[in-house]
Amino acid sequence: MKKILIITVLFINSGLFTQNWFQVTSVTNPGVHPNISVPLPNTVWIADGSSNNPKVFRSLDGGITWTTLPTTGISKEIYCIWGVNNTTAFAGEGEVNGGANLMKTTNGGQNWFVVFTTPPTRGYFNGLAFTKGFYGLFGLAIAERIYRSSNSGLNWVELNSGVNGVSNAQNSLMIIDNDFYGFGLNNGAARVRLTTDNSVSWTNQQISVTGSYTSAIGFHTNKLLGLAATSTSPPMVSRTTNGGNSWTSINIGSGVSGQCYINWVPNTPVIYLMGSNGGIKRSTDNGLTWVTTPTPPGVTNLTHFDFTQYTNIVYGYAVSSDGPVIRLIDTLNVLTGISNNEIPVSYMLEQNYPNPFNPVTSISFSIPKAAFIKLSVFDAIGREVEVLVNETRKAGIYNESWDANNFTSGVYFYKLETAEFTQTKKMILLK
Repeated sequence: MKKILIITVLFINSGLFTQNWFQVTSVTNPGVHPNISVPLPNTVWIADGSSNNPKVFRSLDGGITWTTLPTTGISKEIYCIWGVNNTTAFAGEGEVNGGANLMKTTNGGQNWFVVFTTPPTRGYFNGLAFTKGFYGLFGLAIAERIYRSSNSGLNWVELNSGVNGVSNAQNSLMIIDNDFYGFGLNNGAARVRLTTDNSVSWTNQQISVTGSYTSAIGFHTNKLLGLAATSTSPPMVSRTTNGGNSWTSINIGSGVSGQCYINWVPNTPVIYLMGSNGGIKRSTDNGLTWVTTPTPPGVTNLTHFDFTQYTNIVYGYAVSSDGPVIRLIDTLNVLTGISNNEIPVSYMLEQNYPNPFNPVTSISFSIPKAAFIKLSVFDAIGREVEVLVNETRKAGIYNESWDANNFTSGVYFYKLETAEFTQTKKMILLK
């Protein structure tokens, strides 16, 4: 048992927190449209390949080195990938005539097995996403129809979204929770398809920009604020403040063109938007204003990007079809102007992140005044197994990390206690 102290250092004039992207390395011949998934700050999965030559790459050191993984069990190129942790990932095969497999590995890509296969007329998988909260329980996969899992990808069912055929844009997919999810359409007017009641009903939302291939869609965790764009609309993107009922156009400025994607950092006003020309922009006010986050000279043909958050740090990675992989590290405190030195107005115990985790997770809490606090971890039968904090702390926002390397998989609880406040939350260690 051990406790890890994580100290975040801000280097204003170094290459770490300059709010610029930097190239970490390259992968070799990843394919025409490689996908990327970032489940942990230093864990990155990339997949694509060519017709009968699928490729999967994985890095465990923040993109510095890459391992080309076996693709045993996969017969087609991979159009979408979702990493769960260091060892577990899902990947969707691309096959024009249908019968495509949704694959899973639990041993770091050494072997892959089929978890679902589309019917012969249902096309191939070109989008895959899980909730970044709710323990990753809810997932979506898109072929020519939409499929949903409510048990972390163990089982999948086909949903009736009301649109059939080749109607969904690649990677234009978002899911917030059990009820709220949707995808961009790739024919007709610029539209997104949304459900707010777990597929009981669906609506077409016509967004306020030009184009027919809606390649980007993203929503705030509050399910009210959202953004969407087509492959030809930049510098114009479409914004909603009422859950998609109406949309208005926003000019994000020059620098981004081509097929674009949107990534909204959960529970924050921070959004990233990337264009295939290599331009990437960021908004820190829910999409109202935008600034360019410079990318390395000569890096173009970006095809996909993804982000993960660890405490107050955001780690982003993007991949080019030419092979380069670029990285960005942002601090939410700097971006949003919220400082740990500010005094909270109430006690609060946040949900640990990531969750499930293996083996380290972070626990954040707030105290509005100086107090003696105790932060403890308990096993599933209520035994106290570790004390993370047991001292007087000043008012502020704190982050503590728990290293469960010496503990077995299962459900654990963490409890914050003061003279005036007590709260307990659940977390899952999944090795």
